[in-house]
Amino acid sequence: PPNKEPHMLATLVALALAAPAAPEEKEKELTEAAQKELKKLEGVWKAVKIVTSQGEETPMRDGGDAILEIKGRKFLVGETELYTITALDPSTGPKCIDIRAAADMGEVRKGEVYEAIYKFDGDTLVIAGNMGEGKIRPTKFEVAKDSKTFIVTLKKEKK
Repeated sequence: PPNKEPHMLATLVALALAAPAAPEEKEKELTEAAQKELKKLEGVWKAVKIVTSQGEETPMRDGGDAILEIKGRKFLVGETELYTITALDPSTGPKCIDIRAAADMGEVRKGEVYEAIYKFDGDTLVIAGNMGEGKIRPTKFEVAKDSKTFIVTLKKEKK
């Protein structure tokens, strides 16, 4: 009888190639309040400060200002997507935001969802997140010594 192993191997390879990728966390449906908040967040922002347990610095990109745009649920630098907002809840205290990385960037891993908090006041947006084990959402806008918490302050650019 003919050897059936090559046929089985070909079938397994075909199935593996056809298998769907592991599902990424989908964006959660936004409440009406969250949709309104997202509209307020849209625009061009300049990163003016980042605080980590290593200290405070002024973010720079290619020797110039670190500029990003929030467009819909996307955080963009130019046309390059950095993050997608998967959840936004302005009804909590502090307000909550979850973002999924679109690419590997330093300690950030593509597809990982990072839980963060934010505060928004007109032309200032402050986001605090945690890069540490378990990426647990911070509860305050402060960085403890030896923590993986970060706080980014952004200023909205005038049109």
